[in-house]
Amino acid sequence: MEINDLKIFQTVAYEKSISKAALKLGYAQSNITMRIKLLENTLNSTLFIRNNKGTTITDDGEKLLKYADKILQLFDEINDEFLSDFAPTTITIGATQTISASILPKLFSLFYAKNPKVSLTLKTEKQDILLDMLMMGELDGAFISGEFSDLKLRKVFAFNEELALISSSPIDDINNLTLPIIINSDINCPYRNLLKEWFIYNNTKPTSVIEFDSLESIISGISEDLGISLLPKSVLSKTNNFFIYYLKDNFKQAEVKFLISRNRKIDTLLKSFINISSDYVFNSH
Repeated sequence: MEINDLKIFQTVAYEKSISKAALKLGYAQSNITMRIKLLENTLNSTLFIRNNKGTTITDDGEKLLKYADKILQLFDEINDEFLSDFAPTTITIGATQTISASILPKLFSLFYAKNPKVSLTLKTEKQDILLDMLMMGELDGAFISGEFSDLKLRKVFAFNEELALISSSPIDDINNLTLPIIINSDINCPYRNLLKEWFIYNNTKPTSVIEFDSLESIISGISEDLGISLLPKSVLSKTNNFFIYYLKDNFKQAEVKFLISRNRKIDTLLKSFINISSDYVFNSH
């Protein structure tokens, strides 16, 4: 078994097609088919089921894929550690609005202190756009708060952020809200959807809904007593004189994930960012 065979197998598994894998790797389809067959013979197992619609991985294939991911990642790290001719000098990180406002400034500050010659770029976008940018190779990594299902992406680390209902005036009963709620106009916003689930969970409905397209507008709306919103506590500054009400059960926190593309090599620069970021979030949350 060769490293290249594992790379071919991994690519076919994620592309779900021999033809797409051949195009991506620059090989002839016949070569891809032959290498997969040799790998199956070596392991005495069927790794893929082939049909007119594409290639479906088997249970044995799924088992091998877990090992292949680990082995190829370690192989890339060895190359980056010993064979790189030059160190990367730029890193581009994506994040949703709330994460950009809450944790990214601190992470960038810690990273820059150890890597002062590196150019840092932050891309703030909606979650679906960030996922597309990751798969297109336009980002080195991205922080999201919602769920993702694409097998071409993988979670490197995650942490929980504390959520709360935020208001500029006292709330007598958070289970019987009389003020309007302020939400992000993005229908995929995880905080918007979590607040919606909370109302369903309590078998109630908001009196009215106000939608804004930015975190800054939402916080300004709360300041003007337009309504209340569900936000991570970390986005509030010390100058915000808000009333904070914590929810219970599944609504008191949200998981923030740092994702990279499965095809992205973890070079020394990205590894440094991951280590610094994960150390900070695990020690501060």
